[in-house]
Amino acid sequence: MPFLTDSTEVAVEGVGAARRIGWMRFVGNGLGALPIASIILERQADAAPWVLLLLNALAWPALAMLLTRRAREPAAAQFRCMIVDSLFGGAWIAFMALSTVPSALFAALLVADKIAAGGIRLATRATLALVVGFAATWLALGLPYQPITSQRTVVLSLPFLFVYGIGLSVLSWRLARRVKSQNRQLQRLSRMDPLVELANRGFLIQRAQQVLQTGQHHGGDACLLMLDVDDFKRINDSHGHRAGDEVLRRIAVVLRQLAQPGDMPARLGGDEFAVLLRQRIPAEAMDVAEQIRHYLQEPGAPETADIQFSVSIGIAAAAGTGSAEDWLAKADKALYHAKRHGKNTASYAE
Repeated sequence: MPFLTDSTEVAVEGVGAARRIGWMRFVGNGLGALPIASIILERQADAAPWVLLLLNALAWPALAMLLTRRAREPAAAQFRCMIVDSLFGGAWIAFMALSTVPSALFAALLVADKIAAGGIRLATRATLALVVGFAATWLALGLPYQPITSQRTVVLSLPFLFVYGIGLSVLSWRLARRVKSQNRQLQRLSRMDPLVELANRGFLIQRAQQVLQTGQHHGGDACLLMLDVDDFKRINDSHGHRAGDEVLRRIAVVLRQLAQPGDMPARLGGDEFAVLLRQRIPAEAMDVAEQIRHYLQEPGAPETADIQFSVSIGIAAAAGTGSAEDWLAKADKALYHAKRHGKNTASYAE
């Protein structure tokens, strides 16, 4: 959701992802150079392949990291570098003349890490780059084909397989754990009122409906308290909206203090609050309502010390209620009854 992030957060996350992938490039290129070096030795090639191998194994990872760190969008720059990785990988597969073990290993890991980093879209582009790099190099070298892999090259391919493969798995696991954590946070935010850090109306109704369904099957008492601030507009007009917000936060603090395990205090919107009370008969709910009124009359935080305010409270039992919305309407009716009878009081809906 765009309104939950800003450009700075996106940039920081992009730098972090780019650095993680950048260090994996150093590991992968270094270990991938081992089977290539083995094949160069077998062919007794001149100095040119050695120079290219050193550039690809050492210079290119450093250059790619520098480019991503300086880029305005590090993650996008890193993805472009990963496509170049695949281009180089395809060229080395052609140079190895399709030696079976290292060629299959290179192709598989070059596709796997793109899927882990950017999904199918990045993997598709990178695979196309791999094919282009392979085809161009293979044609330039005269279509060499030597599929048999020596035992030494097979052995030197194993570190790349195990170390890079495990490292890729660890990165994927960390990413999955991070996504899961962010999803939990987003779910929590979707259920919470940001001003007072209580449950919002939607989550309260969801939980109230569950309580009603449980009560129908297993019995049990439950009550719903609904309250709002008496003459809240006067507080905003006299002291300002910031003071009004502090009053709402003060109410939220009291509701949290008085809530027992299984209860749920919530903000319905504006200056309206509700408290879902599990396993409480109406008399006990009335006691809670009186405690709320009493606590709010005591001196609170310095921000509200000079503000005189009170609340009216409506109470409704779950018995005979069809839905959570009906239950809330029943408590709302009791609240207005309290308002009509002088405010700063609690009323029970018969």
